[in-house]
Amino acid sequence: MIYELKFADIGEGVQEGEIMMWHISPGDSVEEEQLVVEVNTEKVNVEITSPVDGEVKSLEKEEGDIVSVGETLVKIETMDEVEEKPVTKEKDDSLFKPTAPFKSKSKSRKKTRKVLAAPAVRRRAREAGIDLRDVPGTGPAGRVRQEDLEKYKKAMKKRERTAEEPKYPQREERIPLRGTRRAIARRLRKSKDRAAHFTYFDEVDMTALDKLREQAQPMEKERAVDITYLPLIIKALIPALKEFPMLNSTLDEENEEIVVKQYYNIGIAVDTEEGLMVPVIKNADKKSVWQLAEEIETVAKKARSGELTLDDVQGGTFTITSVGNIGGTMATPIINWPEVGILGVMRKKLRPVVVDGEDGPEIAIRPTLFLSVSVDHRVVDGAVVARFTNKVIEYMENPAMLLLGE
Repeated sequence: MIYELKFADIGEGVQEGEIMMWHISPGDSVEEEQLVVEVNTEKVNVEITSPVDGEVKSLEKEEGDIVSVGETLVKIETMDEVEEKPVTKEKDDSLFKPTAPFKSKSKSRKKTRKVLAAPAVRRRAREAGIDLRDVPGTGPAGRVRQEDLEKYKKAMKKRERTAEEPKYPQREERIPLRGTRRAIARRLRKSKDRAAHFTYFDEVDMTALDKLREQAQPMEKERAVDITYLPLIIKALIPALKEFPMLNSTLDEENEEIVVKQYYNIGIAVDTEEGLMVPVIKNADKKSVWQLAEEIETVAKKARSGELTLDDVQGGTFTITSVGNIGGTMATPIINWPEVGILGVMRKKLRPVVVDGEDGPEIAIRPTLFLSVSVDHRVVDGAVVARFTNKVIEYMENPAMLLLGE
């Protein structure tokens, strides 16, 4: 008859175990009380012996498999009918010695290192897809405890995150190019594509303009408007544009004509949350410094609140962009096409400069800033830009030429 040796309930709540090592192979003869298999449980390591004499017909589990109480371990063919009662000898896990890779008596069996761990730990490892042979055990004889498995799982997750997320992750966000930003992008791209940009730099001494602003402070309170550098620069710009009219023109490419404007509408670049806006001060040459200051304040507020009308941004003949309140020493501003020129005003700083002293040239500390003038080189030559910039600087360094009270 065929006797089925089952994994019996050894008590203490043990419901399953792991097949650690078979001591028999199919076809082997076994005797009663001969060691058959070692099973590792949560509580103890169990050596299961054969209760019968006979021949091994089949092993129902492989090394490393989990076996539950009541499941068949091995089938043995016997000559006599016997009672199904396995004999066990318990061995406390504290007596374990470090295990070496088990050597199978069957060529078909695995030649791998055996790991000591409770069935519950093995089940969790199996569910997590973890090979317990990779988990360092801290228990007696290298037994893998639950905390060892959890520590290993955390380390695996950390390695996975490290593999998935490089040290310097290349994160991206796609923002649709719409509305104002789209219009700005197209306008500036058109300007760079159409105009032959050329930028000229020079430095201006702001000492005299600073004194003029100080003198204007009492009048600012009366008129409820502040005189910033911008209206003063516009006043210095107008006579320079009149003297060098090519900078106050546009190029009609279709008819191959330069259209010189005899009116002076100055665009003011304004930084807003929606992007760069350029409202236009119409007929700037006919307005006083006070009027210019008031209108600049008005259109800047409209730009930042999104209240500019189409008329507010049309008809410009020349543009000023000022980043002095933010920073920057030099820049190459892009022309507000179809205009042919733009003036960039940079940040004012105290710098050492050479001035004429009583006994000749000497070093002095003066407030200065750089001007950047970009032009369409198809219309304006470099020498013209230099002379134009010299004229602007002349008026800025000699503000007595500007009329504050007109």
